[in-house]
Amino acid sequence: MDFNLTTTDAERKFRFELGVFLDQELTTEICRQHSMDLGLGKEAREFALKLGKTGWLGRGWPERYGGSGGTVIDEYILVQEFARREAFVPNIVARFMCGPVMLRHGSEDMKSEFLPRIAGGEIEFSLGYTEPSSGSDLASMRMRAVDDGDSFVISGQKTFNTQSHFADYHWLAVRTDPDAPRHRGISLFVVDQRATGITISPIDTLGGERTNEVFYDEVRVPKTRLVGELNKGFYYMAEALGYERLMLFQSIRLVPSLNRIIAHTKVTSRGGDLLCNNPYVRRHLAQMATEIKVAQAMEDRAFALLKNGKPLDHEASLLKLFGSAMRQRFADHALDILGPTGRLENNASGDPLGGEIAKLAKMVVIDTIGGGTSEILKTVVATRGMGLPR
Repeated sequence: MDFNLTTTDAERKFRFELGVFLDQELTTEICRQHSMDLGLGKEAREFALKLGKTGWLGRGWPERYGGSGGTVIDEYILVQEFARREAFVPNIVARFMCGPVMLRHGSEDMKSEFLPRIAGGEIEFSLGYTEPSSGSDLASMRMRAVDDGDSFVISGQKTFNTQSHFADYHWLAVRTDPDAPRHRGISLFVVDQRATGITISPIDTLGGERTNEVFYDEVRVPKTRLVGELNKGFYYMAEALGYERLMLFQSIRLVPSLNRIIAHTKVTSRGGDLLCNNPYVRRHLAQMATEIKVAQAMEDRAFALLKNGKPLDHEASLLKLFGSAMRQRFADHALDILGPTGRLENNASGDPLGGEIAKLAKMVVIDTIGGGTSEILKTVVATRGMGLPR
């Protein structure tokens, strides 16, 4: 299979022009204004609008919905070039999870209303999947939507809805048929995140990011905000999760951090010798670099399948399973290399890399949980990829 993904002149041109734009427009402040760090701020919103005007945020989408044409490889280039610069694509939940599902399953009115605004960088979405008693087992969710004429009335609670405090809309999964088999009674809705009856309460996490509990108290949602068919929401979520696992974490994001660690070992001594000469440190660095390359090869293979018109089955789960554990191992290796000072945070005296490794070590704890726990993904790989019995 051909893993050389950027093969056409148009793709090469897009990568070059996007890179020039990002090098000119991205600032440290914008790079930090995402859900896992500072949250969305004024600078990031202005940047999203500027990117939207280029048409590149909608790259890969039909022009009639605010896109600029292109292929799935253009979408890969988009996330890769942001990751290369340690930044995230704006409104990433809307762009790579909600938008593609709308594009395939939404009504014409819904696509016309939301897709151009997503591609224009105008609106943000928050995922509303997890409940206190329903995490990786999404089919067990209990939050209810009751049919009431031209609307549904929704009551219940979601948890770990990370972007809800700044998102414009909630991509909400709820149970619409309590008597149907678990997977067949769930529907998806687009809900105004500031609708009457919604209460958002913060949850502070180990990694320093804010996530939220979201409470619905008889919130009325028009039937026009139903995504696709009634009671098909679970299948739409499963479809979107595969794409999420491809788009949210690119291994190339770790390369700048690895380069800073390598540079640190070349100027820092321990026991009378430079760290870069220590065999133990060199083994750590080699392992980190190797695993990044392995993850990149797995990403390329997954996108090569899509490029060649083949569906993804267990490949996205395999990539997320390896990549999330790899990020945790990367942080562990880095802490071992830096020694006790690597645990220092927030530019404390003696902190070798501005606290980035201590912060990374806390942030990556969630990686093997969010987007599907490793335990669930191992089962998917075993049954679908290896043909083992359930």
